[in-house]
Amino acid sequence: MQPSLGLTQARQIADEALRDARRLQVRISVAVADEAGALLAFARMDGATRLSARTAFDKTQTVILTGKATLEFGRNLREDLGEEPELFHGMIARRDLVPFGGGVPLLIAGRLAGAVAVSGATSIQDHEIAQRAASLLDG
Repeated sequence: MQPSLGLTQARQIADEALRDARRLQVRISVAVADEAGALLAFARMDGATRLSARTAFDKTQTVILTGKATLEFGRNLREDLGEEPELFHGMIARRDLVPFGGGVPLLIAGRLAGAVAVSGATSIQDHEIAQRAASLLDG
């Protein structure tokens, strides 16, 4: 049986993202989903926007569907804009795909086990917070 992401790990990852956001003095929402995209853990800090809550969840779905960090997915789309503008515009029109930073894959034993996503700060800060939280699985 392959190892999978569990509730305890998901909560630890979410808590780490919240600690990091407090350190940076930003208000975020954080979502952690399993490999099927089911939500395992979620939190919205006091003062974080309601939109950030939905966006964090959508970022997890983007990671699950693409297997890539949302920042990388967005870069790939922008690179394809010149070659296939229809693809670019079609992809960004999808409600469930987010082409900017904040969602990162969670890997266990080298395979996609889920995603953590942050929303509420800048897209780069969101990405960095999510990346640092995801690093808990490295240890």
